[in-house]
Amino acid sequence: MLRILLLFMRRLWLPFVVFLGFSLMCVLVYRHLEGLSWQDALFWMIHPHAIELRHVRNATKLFSILVYVGVFGFQIWVAERVAVTIFKRQGVEAWRAMVNDVTIEKLQDHFIICGYGQVGRTVVDQLNRLKIPFVLIESNEGLCRELLKEKVLAIQGDAKRHDILQSAGIDRARGVCIVIDNDADNLYITVTAKALNPKARIITRAGQSRYAQAMRNSGADEVIIPEYEGGLMTGRMIAKFYPDSHTNLA
Repeated sequence: MLRILLLFMRRLWLPFVVFLGFSLMCVLVYRHLEGLSWQDALFWMIHPHAIELRHVRNATKLFSILVYVGVFGFQIWVAERVAVTIFKRQGVEAWRAMVNDVTIEKLQDHFIICGYGQVGRTVVDQLNRLKIPFVLIESNEGLCRELLKEKVLAIQGDAKRHDILQSAGIDRARGVCIVIDNDADNLYITVTAKALNPKARIITRAGQSRYAQAMRNSGADEVIIPEYEGGLMTGRMIAKFYPDSHTNLA
């Protein structure tokens, strides 16, 4: 919401300043022509139908026409600026960001996915297919813009930061899935997420087995080692070709 307000303020500051100057001029002229108070003069400018034609000078009538045309012109100017802001790329992106933020604030019992690499993409695809609510945290700004276009709930930022996890609704989340391609970052996020919500279920990716136990000790409920899991799956596939085999695959 703040991003949209700032965007509109940047687009509308010039019409606003010019309109203030125009309003001041109108009030001063009305006061000079008819001896009005500034409140009455301002009311005449905003509501020209309040002018009693039979009791004012011809100069006042002509000036009221100028005021009417001027106010109408400012309305068109503001409408044009608003339309351009909404339909330009920045406006569309700001609108998407606002809808994204509002939707995330309403989420309950969702999963937070940290990282949109090769593993993260697969996780997101699975959650979309299963219709499980989630919020994705990704540090790449360009990638986040693409995700917002696809209506994927996403937050651009570093998942190691408390405020980013809180923006993703860590206090309302059922769990966190940490699949960044960096074991040290994954370990740090595991500790942070568990501290912010001790009840959350934590699934963490480990690139090396030596990190797996440290992640479990830090609060991870499940630790996934993609290469190890891939090896197990490959072994099971090979075993299908040997039905008489008694190989015990872990």
